[in-house]
Amino acid sequence: MSSGARARSKERNRLKILDSATQMFRERGFEAATLRDIASAAGLSTGALFANFTDKTEIFLTVVEAEHQRVLAAMRDSYDESLPLVERLHRQLMQGYAVSEANARLILSAFVMKWSADQTALNEVARLSDDVRDALFDTLTKAQARGELPKDAPLHDASEVLEDLCFANMRRAFHKAGEAGGFDAATLERNMLTQLKLVIAGLKA
Repeated sequence: MSSGARARSKERNRLKILDSATQMFRERGFEAATLRDIASAAGLSTGALFANFTDKTEIFLTVVEAEHQRVLAAMRDSYDESLPLVERLHRQLMQGYAVSEANARLILSAFVMKWSADQTALNEVARLSDDVRDALFDTLTKAQARGELPKDAPLHDASEVLEDLCFANMRRAFHKAGEAGGFDAATLERNMLTQLKLVIAGLKA
């Protein structure tokens, strides 16, 4: 087999592994999804898996990165300057939730990893949440340039508050309504709108 054919075969195997891992993490979360099961679902040996990835954490972070980019793209694509600022932010956040809902267990596993994983994994997951904060900061910055917020408004602080609210609401919304701390989609939408109104009112005060 030529080097080019080997490279193409390796890339196909890598994509198979990521597809099966995504499904496993969706269904089981990080801890319960085993490397053996991921390889088996991909129709490959564990040796083929280790030829492409160092360990399960690397696979998981690769999957989370792809999911994160989908959520971030949905947030940025839903930006609409024709809406009032609160509704603009609300639309972005709700679109992010809608895109990520199918991968709730995967994302919840990422939250757990942020607090319990090794330093490399922790830094990577933290970077992903930073990207969400940056997207929200961009929206606030544009609003300030349009005169919707005071020039001295603390946008960095506000974007950090919004980031925290985003992920706190996401954790609760991804638990079924009726479970401890959980609530349904309508409650999520209502709570997020109320919280956004409070944050923006504070910036304008």
